[in-house]
Amino acid sequence: MAIFKVFLSLLRPFFLASLLLFGIPAFAGTAAAATYTVQPGDTLYLIGQRYGISAWELQQANGLSSTWIYPGQTLWVPDSGSSTYVVKAGDTLYLIGQRYGLSYQQIMAANNLTSDIIYPGQILRIPTNSNQPVASRGTSSNYTASDLDLLAHLVYGEARGEPYAGQVAVAAVVINRTKDGRFPSTIAGVIYDPDAFTCVNDGQFYLAPDATAYQAARDALRGYDPSGGALYFWNPAKVPASSWVWTRTIITQIGNHVFAR
Repeated sequence: MAIFKVFLSLLRPFFLASLLLFGIPAFAGTAAAATYTVQPGDTLYLIGQRYGISAWELQQANGLSSTWIYPGQTLWVPDSGSSTYVVKAGDTLYLIGQRYGLSYQQIMAANNLTSDIIYPGQILRIPTNSNQPVASRGTSSNYTASDLDLLAHLVYGEARGEPYAGQVAVAAVVINRTKDGRFPSTIAGVIYDPDAFTCVNDGQFYLAPDATAYQAARDALRGYDPSGGALYFWNPAKVPASSWVWTRTIITQIGNHVFAR
């Protein structure tokens, strides 16, 4: 019996390692944070769907500057019962707590902190008893349920079938325009600006959005911007070379859309 127990103790590390290798949380019965090893074909969106969190939360939790991931990469998957916040210059636990309706002690406990010292770029877990409006995580403005609904309709009308990051980027373009003096200052104003978006003109804007479109809109409202600050997007295959949009500075291309400022 003693020899058998020793044998089991030797096997245990290999068993746990194999669980992590295939992306299976070692303690699947709990909601605790886990690690996940990226498999071929994975995306942040698909991994997030598996764990009940958004692609933006995964990206923030792992300090990723883009949505690009690779097979064999190990990701930290935060508890689905919490969100994440990236500390900015001037932040304190007290101020962050005020933003989310929490005490600084609650944030300390959620992050196992022994002092209230934090630093820019640090990633903090935010417990679920946050009463903050949907968009204020990572943004300076508050958005309404109507804003979310309008954005989801636009995403579905303009970008359904595109990669998830491309759908978020389309929503981000709308938000970026609200912050630029050359455009209306509200989400509704930007979307209904005459001839601004094809889907509004051809009626596809009024189709019922799917869950992915709503999640993309939420992530954009939280500050996730795969477009890199773009103010314009278009499909190169559908826009003639003579169009004025080609005079814009191109930032990136995601799926079928080019994003520019």
